[in-house]
Amino acid sequence: MPPVPFAGEAKPWHKKAWIWVTGIAIVISWVLLNGIAALSNAERLPSAISGLYDKISKWYHIDQEWTGKWTNEGDLDARYQPEIYVDLDLLVQDSGVQGTISSGRQRDTIPIQFVLIEGTAFDDMLDVHAFDYFQGVPERIATFKITRIGSDDVYQIKLATTWQVQSWFPEETTLWRTGETELLPKEASW
Repeated sequence: MPPVPFAGEAKPWHKKAWIWVTGIAIVISWVLLNGIAALSNAERLPSAISGLYDKISKWYHIDQEWTGKWTNEGDLDARYQPEIYVDLDLLVQDSGVQGTISSGRQRDTIPIQFVLIEGTAFDDMLDVHAFDYFQGVPERIATFKITRIGSDDVYQIKLATTWQVQSWFPEETTLWRTGETELLPKEASW
């Protein structure tokens, strides 16, 4: 029977350090066997992990129920009725809203395709305002309340204009989802 060490007796160094020696030997063997590829991959690993984290974070923080393109074009061929036609491109991320909006009257009145929107997202409503830069200064054009209509499987929203400088947008209209937003880079679009 081997002798039992006393409580105050120290273990020899080779019994304390064997796990460290084994780990270092494995790392050295791995580098020697894989050579340059191992070092190159180890160099790229932090940026690859960071890129993956960014993609997952963008996907997680984007509200998929609101984000997308919306229009009322199918409603009595609204594109040819400028007083009711609206196109909306939304990106809802965390509790912030950004995007673009255009209407038939707005396109006829000012020579730009769309105006910018930004605002705040609540559980069942978006509170947004439309603005654009005139002579380098942001000017508010209109304010909207956007709410969901119907059940979860029907993609419709109601756009209600609460204030506007000129009557470029309809007082109230129903919009349907027509596709994915163009506000995200293609690699981040899910």
